[in-house]
Parts: sequence; C-alpha cells; structure tokens
Amino acid sequence: MTKRRLSIMKKRVLAALLVTMMTVGTVAGCGSNAKSDDSDKKASSESKSDDKKDSGKKVTVVTSGTGEPYSLISDDGKWTGIDAEMWDEIEKRTGWEVEVKQASFDAMWGELDTGRADVVANCLAVKEERTDKYNATIPYYGDSQCIIVNDDSDYKTSDDLKGKTVGCTNGQAAQTIIEDMAKEKGFTVKLYEDSAVGMNDLKLGRIDAYANTTTNVNAFTHNNTDAKFRFFDEQLLANNVAYFLQKTDDGDKLTKELDDVIQDMLDDGTVAKITEKWMYADMTKLIQK
Repeated sequence: MTKRRLSIMKKRVLAALLVTMMTVGTVAGCGSNAKSDDSDKKASSESKSDDKKDSGKKVTVVTSGTGEPYSLISDDGKWTGIDAEMWDEIEKRTGWEVEVKQASFDAMWGELDTGRADVVANCLAVKEERTDKYNATIPYYGDSQCIIVNDDSDYKTSDDLKGKTVGCTNGQAAQTIIEDMAKEKGFTVKLYEDSAVGMNDLKLGRIDAYANTTTNVNAFTHNNTDAKFRFFDEQLLANNVAYFLQKTDDGDKLTKELDDVIQDMLDDGTVAKITEKWMYADMTKLIQK
C-alpha cells in the first residue's frame, strides 16, 4: 500500500472517529438534559406535595363514642354517627388530618384541658357552665330535652314520679334539670353513659322514666319498633348543639376556622342531610337564634 493511500485512510479513520465522538457527545448531552428535566419535574412535584402536607395540620378530636345517632366508636375502631360524618366532611374541606380518640364523658374534658385533644365532639348541648370555661363553635343543629315513659304506664306528669327512678344520659343538657327536679319531686336519678341502654331499661321496666333528647328518642323507637314510649307534655328545654375548644389563642383560632366551615356546611345543606339520615328530620331548623 502506498504512503498516499495510507495517509488518505488515516484521514478517513480520524474523520469517522470525530463524527462518532460528536454523535455520542450529542446523545449524551441530550440524555443529560432529559434526565435533568425529569429531576426538575420530580423535585417540583415533591415540593408541591410537601407544600400541601405542610399546609395541613393535625386536629385531635375526643368523643365518648358510646352510641349512635350521635357518636359511636366500634370495637374495630370505626367511627359512625352524626359527629363522625360531620368531621369526615370537615376533614375533606379543610385538608386537616383529623385524629379521633375515645374517652369517657367526664374524661373528655380532661383531654381538652390538658391539650391532649383540640376539640370535644359528642353532639353536646350548649350550656352556660360549658361556655363559661370553653369556646363553643356556632351550633350545627338544635334539639329539645324531654321526659318519656312507657305508653302503658299511669305517669302523666313529673309529679307522678315521686319515689320512682328516672334515667338520664350522663352529660346531656337534661341532666342538670332532671337532678334539680329530683330534689323537688322526690325521685331518684340513674345516669347512663349510653342513651340506648337507658331507654332499653325503660322499655324493660327496670326504670320508670327517662330524660333524653326528643331526636334520640325518635331514633331509638325507629330502630326498636317494640318500644312504645309516651312523651310528657312538659318539655325540659330547647338547646343548640356545638363543639367545644379551649379558651386559648390556638383554641380561638381553631374555633373561628371551624365556625367558617360549619357555616358553609349549613348553607349548602350538608348538615341537614346528615341529621336527616341519623335523626329522620332536618334538625338545623331547630337551631335557637
């Protein structure tokens, strides 16, 4: 092979090598940019996810959770009832992480007092002794307190209950009234943690009367068709139902935030639907202004 041909071949080989190197470099460059773009997108996505997570907050709700239609926490931890559906909707609308914990009625307030809970939720009546110590949200429905007896009993008024036993749900608005009435009328008060248990005792004749909310009685008789109760004509009182929080800066802020979302739920009919499901009536119409 001549020196000229060797020279030409060398030049061609060098040219080919240069082209190959340029091509590899370009591809590598494109791959690098694509990878960089993907990384940027991933970082952006993660940033948005973090922002959303950071924008939410954890709210701990404590409830006695002893019975529907108000609030029931079953053995497997499932929460049902009016307050369960209320807080499920609140969580969806606010983006908060809502944690529910269970405590006895009296212990609920201790959870709130010590800051282990942010809100007490148990379809609680708004009473002066509560609002003196705690913030109350705007009411989300209204109710009334009553006295019931078995339909075949001879009791007509509270005067007929002298020497008898009257049941009442611990912590309900009727409790204070019925305990004061007991001193005047001469009957004994038996407290129950679960209204359904108390009304079942009435149905079975283990007690003589029961003080409860009208809506709770209606719900019980709807689900227990063999229960034949009669209402006394005398109503104990009408009351609003709300959530309770600490009177602190954080409690004030959360109360305002809850007021806003509850008002939205009242305005668009969400609360009405929840109470209709559990109490067979739109209880928002009974809110006392």
